[in-house]
Amino acid sequence: MTGRVGRRPRRTGRPGAAQVALASDMFTQMRALHTIQRMRAVHAAYGTGEQPARIGVADVLDFATLQGARSIGLGDVTGPLTPGKQADVLVVRAEDLNNMPLNDPIGTLVLGSDARNIDAVFIAGQVRKWAGAVLDVDLVALREDVRASRERVLHAAGRADRPRRCTDQQREPSRAAHPVAARPPN
Repeated sequence: MTGRVGRRPRRTGRPGAAQVALASDMFTQMRALHTIQRMRAVHAAYGTGEQPARIGVADVLDFATLQGARSIGLGDVTGPLTPGKQADVLVVRAEDLNNMPLNDPIGTLVLGSDARNIDAVFIAGQVRKWAGAVLDVDLVALREDVRASRERVLHAAGRADRPRRCTDQQREPSRAAHPVAARPPN
């Protein structure tokens, strides 16, 4: 890897076209990009009688995947599923309530799915999540590391004495305490 950032070629027909990369929760970022770009396109065309130059869900998925890899300098390593590149793949459940009925797979992925729908994750071809469960990660130790990191950051910012909104004990997931999870299926 050279460490340089890849460039996305400008697409013609889109006023203000720019290089786009999405970070954070991929699903939230895709929905935000789709919504904001479409609002801006309609605003730009308002009163002109012209059709707004809107992006579609396939464009958004491209920005989040292929162009995301290119923009962070990984376009030669990952991105498209092609021979010679590492296989980084998310398997998303299409039959969850928020994804039904599946009419348009790309539209459902971009506009309807969220992180809870990820059933499996492959990184460089290795299974890292299967059947919704993260593999090979000590979640107890990870939680402790994250909490310790939070405390260091708060201390460095001079905010270590601020009360927490809820205790770490309250943050622990407990399916038994969840009213829906505790009910037997009908």
